Amino acid sequence: MSLLLARFGLWMERRPLLRFLIAVLALLPAAFVLWHAMARGLAAPATPLTDAILGMWLPDFVEQTYLQGHDLLVVSTYAETGASLSSAPSGGEPMVFAINTRLLSYSVPFYAALYFATPTRGGIDRFAWGMVTLWILLAFGLVAVAMKDLMFGLGAAFLEAPAVPSPEVIALAYQFSTLMVPTLAPVLLWAYAARDSETFRSLLGSSRSPAHSRD
Repeated sequence: MSLLLARFGLWMERRPLLRFLIAVLALLPAAFVLWHAMARGLAAPATPLTDAILGMWLPDFVEQTYLQGHDLLVVSTYAETGASLSSAPSGGEPMVFAINTRLLSYSVPFYAALYFATPTRGGIDRFAWGMVTLWILLAFGLVAVAMKDLMFGLGAAFLEAPAVPSPEVIALAYQFSTLMVPTLAPVLLWAYAARDSETFRSLLGSSRSPAHSRD
């Protein structure tokens, strides 16, 4: 048995990419459990930037934003009164749009699993810089989702404002932020952080160790 284990260990040593894939599959469940439990905390660093962007760009439509659980609540300056819209102070309670931050923040556990499955020279510093980048992207993604919600919630009153882009641009920004960024950004950030690791070189096929050449 010990001989078989030794041979298996040697076989695994010759295959860093396989070790990486096994490690990612092992880390992903734990990373997503933590993400689910800490959804509010993971989104919190991105919300001040989101609030600042919306407040400066769309002050006529957004009163404030704040976290409630894992939802980002966007409080509009408009209120719905019957079948019409009016400004919130004269028309009653403002319209509030709830954005599920998990729609975008799943990039964080994905990136964490990729990073910690790869032995790198950067340590926690590179991981931290990757997290900062993901939080910035998360903020811009939340802005895109908020604009989509405002577009459908306020209609012409929102779309006819000079500072508001066309519906096609809003739709494209929403799709890019929810479908592309959360899946591609973690991979690109991991690739940059792990660029000097044996695992990444094996993935590119740019080098082969002596152990590989004997296979």
